[in-house]
Amino acid sequence: MTFDSVVLFILYFSFLIGLTTIRKAKIYYNALSFLVFSSTFIAGINYNSTYGALISVLVVSALSAYMFYMQYECPPRGFKKNEDERSVGDVIVGYLLFVFMVFIFKHAGAGWFLSLLMSYWVFYGMMVISYRQSRKAFYLLKIPWVILSIGALIEGFGFQRGLVPFVLAYLAIFFLWIRFDLPKMMKAPKIA
Repeated sequence: MTFDSVVLFILYFSFLIGLTTIRKAKIYYNALSFLVFSSTFIAGINYNSTYGALISVLVVSALSAYMFYMQYECPPRGFKKNEDERSVGDVIVGYLLFVFMVFIFKHAGAGWFLSLLMSYWVFYGMMVISYRQSRKAFYLLKIPWVILSIGALIEGFGFQRGLVPFVLAYLAIFFLWIRFDLPKMMKAPKIA
């Protein structure tokens, strides 16, 4: 069994898990979380498959999938923007950390998509903190995870015969999520 066949097995297995969650929950969001995890993990181990890198890629992949899976929680009622304790310096340090991580991964030999994907959690966290009042921004900021994970797969493996159907199915679930689930998620829940 070659490395490429193991990779395709893991990707298609995560796709089957995603289809099962779609069938049971009738939403596409959970399936995308599985696909973001498996795509990030596979693209990362393709870049470096040593034992230490495997553990770190697993942690970053799990963190990315969890942050993608997170649901919006409204800030407390008494929260006002002028009571916000974050400073401009904290935000600048966060953005500089993101840029630093991208260039560390790029310098180590990873492609641009994988470098951005492995560092996006820092940027996402800073944007969520900056726009915590906006439910719409919280969910729209999840879109780059899908785009970057697909880009990292294509960047790492090219358009292989076995990968193209997976990428097309991944894109189909992504477009269905944008079409049906995303508008519902961006609306505030109605409390009766």
